[in-house]
Amino acid sequence: MALMRSTDFPELLDTPLRKIFYLSLKDTRTEYKDWINIVETRKAFDDDLRMAEFGQVPQHIEGDTVLFEDAIEDSLRRYESVEFALGYVITQKMREDDQHGIMVRMTEALRKSFRNLFEVESYKILNNAILATAARDQGFDRLALLSTAHTRVDGGTAQANKPSTDVVLSNTAVEAAVVQFHTWKGEKGLPAMLTPKKAIVSSNDQFIAARVFKNALLAGSADNDENWVRKGPDANGISEYLPSRYLTDTDRWFILSEKSEHDLNLFVRKNPQFETHVDFATGNFQAKGRARIVSGFGRWYGLYGSTGA
Repeated sequence: MALMRSTDFPELLDTPLRKIFYLSLKDTRTEYKDWINIVETRKAFDDDLRMAEFGQVPQHIEGDTVLFEDAIEDSLRRYESVEFALGYVITQKMREDDQHGIMVRMTEALRKSFRNLFEVESYKILNNAILATAARDQGFDRLALLSTAHTRVDGGTAQANKPSTDVVLSNTAVEAAVVQFHTWKGEKGLPAMLTPKKAIVSSNDQFIAARVFKNALLAGSADNDENWVRKGPDANGISEYLPSRYLTDTDRWFILSEKSEHDLNLFVRKNPQFETHVDFATGNFQAKGRARIVSGFGRWYGLYGSTGA
């Protein structure tokens, strides 16, 4: 067990220190709530089911029997929460002799670590978007989130939500993504009717993203062309983007529909719970935090992305 003793922090026992840089960095705003669906759950696991709707209505010949079609039940996607825990122990002497109030702020630091946990676990969906080795990184079709071979329940033509050759963020790349949104078909071939709304980019690409999504005019154009990515050909442009600190790939980018239209989820079985205790036998102060969460997706619809160059 890790134990913080007075001998480990001799500088904190005296007062000549002018300043201690502990929890000195400003907290950034929460990112994951902007784009992921948060699902509060009371069960050990949650199952989602994919089903196919009805298809095209055929022409009917007078006197013939009407075509009766069955809905199709397909695969299950299970979300099972993962347990996370972290704590610390401080001796009674260390707490008594700390001259700078650092030891009493340890719980604040613990809470900050759990806040970071929620970001990291949420972004695993996007950081693992091209991996399909683990079950949590697979959707209903047992493929990675980004694929050129997504299957339909009716066995129809495979669909893509990434370019066949990955490309970096640009106006041309985003225009291709928007067009791809309009080509997607549902499980029985009806139009999917999804509209891109938000972009998530690496912090490294924040200036490129500003040029692509914020400029009224097309960046680099000598003819003052309008920026149709921002405006949209039918007033449906993308002007909102999130430069994320949590994307591990420096040129990866994503285009998302509204949260109600996509299936990127963070299941929360237990929000962070914090407990403190003073051990009678030793006088040691103990604190711990615990949470149970898992992120994942079932349907890939509503998201398009590229891993960059």
